[in-house]
Order: sequence, then structure tokens, then C-alpha cells
Amino acid sequence: MEIKINQLVARYQNKIALDISQMAITKPGAYGIIGPNGAGKTTFFKCLANIITNYSGEITINDQSVAQKPAVLKNAGFVLDGVSLYRNQSGWFNIKYFSRLRGTFDQHKANELANNIGLTKVLDQKVKTYSYGMQKKLILMIALLNNPELLVLDEPFRGLDVQTVTWFKTYLKDLVANAHLTLLISSHIKGEIEELCDQAYVLNEGQFIEVIDLQAGVNQQLRLLDTSNNRRLETVLDELNYKYDVLTDGRLVLSLKDQDLQILQKQLLQNKIDIKEMSFFNALDHQLN
Repeated sequence: MEIKINQLVARYQNKIALDISQMAITKPGAYGIIGPNGAGKTTFFKCLANIITNYSGEITINDQSVAQKPAVLKNAGFVLDGVSLYRNQSGWFNIKYFSRLRGTFDQHKANELANNIGLTKVLDQKVKTYSYGMQKKLILMIALLNNPELLVLDEPFRGLDVQTVTWFKTYLKDLVANAHLTLLISSHIKGEIEELCDQAYVLNEGQFIEVIDLQAGVNQQLRLLDTSNNRRLETVLDELNYKYDVLTDGRLVLSLKDQDLQILQKQLLQNKIDIKEMSFFNALDHQLN
């Protein structure tokens, strides 16, 4: 599915929760949405799901407006906290009801999913008797049942047992590899994003500020560098044509091969710049902290 965002602004009372000028995901794959608490991740997902509708701007899926044509979400699945279930009805009632809203109900696949996530024994019970983890599994099952082309997961592993998490990760990897699936997932656990995603979009104070290529990062040696004269260091790096980023505290992050590091160290010595700190740097760690 192709997702495009144009001038999206969402507010809670007088506070701006999202302010995204442009964003586009144009091909299937797994994409992480990361950022600190309060960055706007859940609000972003709820706008995508058409749960939050009082925003300005436009969200389109396959060039159709989510607000004007919510039927475009028929081929999407969502695992979000606060998703409404019929609590006075059974698990089976909820599964069949929401499945038929999106198409047909596949009893065989439902039985298979229920068995894999350990939900079979409670599906005849009313949802109000379920624990948080059971409700999470039920929402997960509903999201997966109709073979979604877009799957949006907000902290999907929270509240799940280890066995279900292991199965779920394998299932997601297979879906992304073998189906035309666009997966958007948020998590505070770095390893989950690195394990599942190709790219990570960094959301901070309601804005996407960076896109991290996780696959490229596997082959890069990112280093964090702090010296006695970081301003002069920037000049040296510019002269060497080395790419770098400056953190808010003035330290620098750059990708270096071993031979490039040796050249840089010689230049630092010639310019009488002392190294105060040099360590390997994980961009995803930095954004999740």
C-alpha cells in the first residue's frame, strides 16, 4: 500500500500533537515509527486508522483520502491500545463481526491463528472476562485474519507472553517477505525494530525529523566523537569531505572505515585537537532514549 501524508496537523485542545508537512511510503516493507514518549506515535497511528478525524491536512492510502473514503481501510489491520471491542460478547462474536465488516470470515484460518496465539480455550467467553494480554491477542487475531495489505502495530508485543511474541515475530517476517505487506510498527525496544524493519522514521514533538536506514547501518561503523575543539573538527571533516552530524550537545557522529579513521587521527594531531571521547554509536539507541 502507498501511504502519503500532506500537511497533517492534529491538536489536543490547544496543543499541537502532530505537525507533519510531508511523508510518503511508496513500497511494501517493514517500517519502524520510533521516538520518545509523547512524540505523537499513537496519535499518528490513530489518524491513519481514522479513529482521530478532527485533523487538518490529508492522509491518503493508494491515492484515496482516509477521511473521505474510509473504506480504503478495508484492507488494513490495526493493533492499537483502546481499540473498541464488544466486551459483553464472546471472542468469536468479535472475530466474526469485524472480519465480515472487512470481507468474509475464514473459519479455518481463524482456528489456526487462535491455536498459534493460545486463545482457543477462551473464545467462547465474554471479552469482559479477558485479561489485558488476552484482549491484545484478540485484537491481533482480528487484525491478521483478513490478509491485510497494511498492518499498523502500536507497541504490539506489550502484554504478550514470550511464546506468542516469538511466534508473532516469525509470522510478521514471513508476511513481509512473502506478501505485498506494508508494516508500520512502534516499539520502545530497539531490538524489535532492528529485527523486523528496514527503515525507522523518527518522530519527535509531532514531526518526523529523520529516517534511519537500518539495513545500511549493519555495514556502517558509526562513531561518536568529542574533542577539545569540535568547531575546528567540523572544519577538518569538511576538508576531508567526511559526512557527519552534530548532536545537540555539540558532539559529532560520523561513519568511518578503519582507513578513514587513521587519516582523521593524523589530521587531528596536526591541528592539535585532542580526542576526549570516541565510541561506537547506534543511531536507533539515540532516538529511543
